[in-house]
Amino acid sequence: MSMYLFDEQPILANKTLAREIGLNEALVLQQINYWIEINKRSGNNYFEGRYWTYNSIRAWHENDFDYMSIDTVKRTFSKLEKMGYLIVGNFNKDPRDKTKWYSINDKKLEELYYEMREKKLNQEREIREEATHNAMPNALVQNAPMEKGKMHQCKKADCTNALDENAPMQYSNMPQPLPEITTKNSTEITSDISSNTSIYPSFYEISDDLDMEGMVDGNKKIKTYQSCLEELRESTGYNDHYQIGNKEIARGYDEIIKVLADVMMLNPDDTVTINQVKLPAYIVQERFTKLNSFHMDYIVETLGNNESKIRNVRAFILTVAYNTPSDMDAYYTAQVNYDMREDGY
Repeated sequence: MSMYLFDEQPILANKTLAREIGLNEALVLQQINYWIEINKRSGNNYFEGRYWTYNSIRAWHENDFDYMSIDTVKRTFSKLEKMGYLIVGNFNKDPRDKTKWYSINDKKLEELYYEMREKKLNQEREIREEATHNAMPNALVQNAPMEKGKMHQCKKADCTNALDENAPMQYSNMPQPLPEITTKNSTEITSDISSNTSIYPSFYEISDDLDMEGMVDGNKKIKTYQSCLEELRESTGYNDHYQIGNKEIARGYDEIIKVLADVMMLNPDDTVTINQVKLPAYIVQERFTKLNSFHMDYIVETLGNNESKIRNVRAFILTVAYNTPSDMDAYYTAQVNYDMREDGY
């Protein structure tokens, strides 16, 4: 027999379970489950809606856990009973027989699984947020110093609340006027309408007589800034916050949404420069449509915590907003899948 192969029944335990409740406890639960599964297949020892197995502590020690001391076996069974993972019964035919019968509390194990998964997700989320925060200044190194990277309260705006979507962008709550969208900017948004001198491209309402090619009077169909703004406000949770009175949060969202709405107006074949890389507008727009309230909180926090100076606030916002859905959603989805594979689910 090879030294790498077993010539007797191996000792098995789930590593995650062993870390949470103890190695001996995990080994005992696994072995009890082994005997219960045998009884399931043979249809034996079914009482009160579940399958059971039984033995005295001495018999358990001699037959299954001879690598432990008998006192350790006794303490382990007792601990599992107190923790609620083992259900104890007595279905002996002789009332004088006090041998305990055991079944596993599946509900308790399920609660433990979700508790462990949530704890791991929280730990990974904290690590991810800290790493992202520390790496953000370096990731956007091309946005060299400006006087401040944080957004400040507007002092020049003609409006007094975040609902006035027609306020000029150069008067919004940004540290300095945002650059025009032209092909001369280092972080340009290139489109058929980028030569317009206004900070917002001209637009028209979509009429009902569009042809099959999406054309109106020979021109490409263009979304209105108003419709893009309202769609983003709805999908990102801005409207929810505003309706329940969280106007400060809504105002912070709106600073970002107004920048994103410019991109959402572009035609699919236009290009947007993100982190010095030109991307098709439809790819960037698809990312922005995935933003929700959780993502917006992350973006606002990133903007607020950034300690480096920013030369171009618009480029910074676009880059952070573009990266957020894939960085957060894909990471946590992969982490959940990994945990489920590790735990055997």
